[in-house]
Amino acid sequence: MKTLLPSLKAATCLLLILNSCTSSKNTLQTTLAPTINPRSEVACFVEMNDGTIKNFNSLKLVTGVFKTPHLLADDSVFITADQIKVYQNKEHYAVSQKEFTVSKMSYVAVDALPGFAVRVAKGKLNVYALKFYNGHNTTEKFFLQNGEDGPIVAYTPELMKEMIKDNTEALTFFGGKNKDNTLPKKILGTADLYNNPRDVSKN
Repeated sequence: MKTLLPSLKAATCLLLILNSCTSSKNTLQTTLAPTINPRSEVACFVEMNDGTIKNFNSLKLVTGVFKTPHLLADDSVFITADQIKVYQNKEHYAVSQKEFTVSKMSYVAVDALPGFAVRVAKGKLNVYALKFYNGHNTTEKFFLQNGEDGPIVAYTPELMKEMIKDNTEALTFFGGKNKDNTLPKKILGTADLYNNPRDVSKN
């Protein structure tokens, strides 16, 4: 019995030391873990047709079979596409085609309220994408806007060139031939270069 006691004491001490190390590690991990989710800071709001802005804590897009697509604000407020012209939730900022300069409107959409296009590039050159189902595939239309107040107009190569003519780098990229540059990549890459010009100056 006397020989077992020292062994038992040693085992108990070892367990206490290991447990202390584990606790310290857990404390360190908790201290270093990120505590802020940037997406949680995104404002949720709608702009009504009369220009009134309504802010919410949450704004969810609700779709489904036998459901009219709508927004559900703060889990209780029902908002339909025809009531608003702009909305922003934690996923995207979207604008109704009522605000666009278009000859033909589409009242269907994927990933947004029907008839709404999502802003995919923001800055001096804003780009909006309208995804919709054409009966066979999901397709995408793009719209361009010069700054915050310019008209939102359907994309054409000529319009893009006109809007970026003061930025040589963006213009060169847009006019370049690259088999890997699909139209979306080309438009978004051009917008990125235009909105975030690279500093090529040399001292």
